[in-house]
Amino acid sequence: IWSPRSNIDLYGFTAPISAMARAGIRIALGTDWTPSGSMNMGRELACADSYNRNNLGGFFSDYDLFRMVTIDAAGVVGAVGKLGELKVGYFADISIWNGKGKDAFDAVVHAQMGDTALVLRGGKVLGGESDVVSAMTGDDAGCEDVDVCGSASRLCVKRDTGKTIAELKASLEAKIAAASGHPPLYD
Repeated sequence: IWSPRSNIDLYGFTAPISAMARAGIRIALGTDWTPSGSMNMGRELACADSYNRNNLGGFFSDYDLFRMVTIDAAGVVGAVGKLGELKVGYFADISIWNGKGKDAFDAVVHAQMGDTALVLRGGKVLGGESDVVSAMTGDDAGCEDVDVCGSASRLCVKRDTGKTIAELKASLEAKIAAASGHPPLYD
């Protein structure tokens, strides 16, 4: 599992990833941990893409990078046959981005937070563009409208956690305040 952002942040270099690929080693992209790694796979893809372009001369195509977060990732963790592809019998963990006329793999590798049209886990709607999520869930009380990087989005947090975004935020702030001895960050 290749975690370029964390590798570069911690050590100043990363694995000889193109040599590994030439040797036939299956590579998955991972975020490692948030203190030195990416906060999500989109940011890790952006880091891997930048490293690829700036240091490897574009050795990996957008398709190669896409595979590192889908079928190759499933293979590395022993989940072939359950994850990594859109097939009958596989978990329906699906992310769809608004590619705005880009090639499909380019749209994934270069997606921004506001480009997320829909996210499903196990076929269950987690969030995405407001109109898309509303069309799939109706007026489900477990979904809330939010702004994600200037895009009107809808997140179905309550359906997944049993709490609204405000309730989760208040709970987290209370735990932080209790642990630090300081009052909550926001009113």
